[in-house]
Formats: sequence, C-alpha cells, structure tokens
Amino acid sequence: MAEENSSAAGSSSRAQRNIKEKHRRMHMKDLISQLASLIPSSSKLSMPEILDEATRYITHLQKNKESIERRRALLKEEDHTEPTVMNITTSGSTVEVNLICGSNRNFMCHEIISVLEEGAAEVINVTQFNSGDRVIFSVLSKAVNSRIGVETERVQERLKELIL
Repeated sequence: MAEENSSAAGSSSRAQRNIKEKHRRMHMKDLISQLASLIPSSSKLSMPEILDEATRYITHLQKNKESIERRRALLKEEDHTEPTVMNITTSGSTVEVNLICGSNRNFMCHEIISVLEEGAAEVINVTQFNSGDRVIFSVLSKAVNSRIGVETERVQERLKELIL
C-alpha cells in the first residue's frame, strides 16, 4: 500500500513537472512570437533565426541612436544665435532700453539694471518676455538727478559690451 502511495505521488509530481514545462514552453513561444513581430522581416523565421535577427536589429538601432545623439550634440554646439537688437530711447530724464535676443544669450536682466544704475539711472519698470527661442527685455528708468541726467552714451557703450 505504501508502494502504491509513493508511486501515485511520484506520478503526480511528474505530471506537475510536465505541466510546468509545457507552460514554460508555451510562454517562451509567446515571447518569441512577440519578438518576431517587433523585427522587420518579410518571411517566416525559425526561433534561432528570430533571435539572430532581433540581435542584429537591436545593434542596428543602438548604432542609429548613437549617430543621432552625435548629430544632435553637433547641432547644439553650432552657434545658431540670431542677432541681438538693442534700442535705447531717451525722452527728457527717462531712458528706455529694449532688447530682443536669443534665449541662449548668457546675460541676465540684473546686469542690464546694473549698467543703468552705473549711468545714474533709477529703474522704474522691468519687463521680460520669453517667446519661443527669443527673449525680450524692456527696462524703463529715469535719471536719479534730473539736472544731471543719465549718461546715455556710457550706458549704450556698456550695454553693447555686455550684449553684443
């Protein structure tokens, strides 16, 4: 009786192993089918051919990615800056500075304000507007002392040094 139980237990564990193996093979077949659907191929391929073709295709994609990244880095390095437009308008004791430049320019609004303050101007209003790859600055200032005025020529020269 003990032999029958051990024999029955052995055959049921064998049957379980066979079922597990069958599920594993079906799962592998499904995965290979999914892989085959992802690779460009016009004919039906065997499992080793699918794996070989998938390996080649992945290598090809990696090389394309590296090539695109190199090209992208080169494009970023090239200087595609549009010219900076600067307009300084004076009216009595007020000075208005308008700048239109590329967003990749390396100066900040506080630098423009500093130049105006060095030229004896007090900043009244500052507006900065980003539009795509362009930045527009508008700074309105007035003379600290209306009798002396603002040193507009000095301000203009310093802004040109800073911006252009």
